[in-house]
Amino acid sequence: MKANLLSERLLLTLWVGSLCAIGYLAVPMAFATLADITVAGDYAGKLFAAVNILGLACATVLLIAKIMLNGKHVLSLWRFWVLALMLILTLVFSLYLQPEVAAIKLVLSQGSDAVLERFDLFHSLSKNLYMLLTLLGISLVLSSDKVEA
Repeated sequence: MKANLLSERLLLTLWVGSLCAIGYLAVPMAFATLADITVAGDYAGKLFAAVNILGLACATVLLIAKIMLNGKHVLSLWRFWVLALMLILTLVFSLYLQPEVAAIKLVLSQGSDAVLERFDLFHSLSKNLYMLLTLLGISLVLSSDKVEA
């Protein structure tokens, strides 16, 4: 049982640590230090894609492990539902938001106000959902399931 909890904690820490390192350190540093904002944006997109792949893998393993360990009882565990929500958010990033932002960036050079407003909307939505994803992850890292010794 302790090995399962340690494995869960390790995967969560890897996932949430990468969210924090990329979203709140590497990407801001890229925009602060790279001279070309387009290069920084492309680099940021690649970093976020890598974090999403890691998140999808970690969430899948964690959810399968929870189901295998707890069976039908898993539906009553709040940590299961937080993990499921985190997986859904990561899927939204991977399958909708990132491709949409990439498509908008292709036509952003036209300078249309409508395109710029759409980019701002998706960028704000992405920032807020990323912060929510990070906070949910931190809540899982800092908490634990009760274990009887």
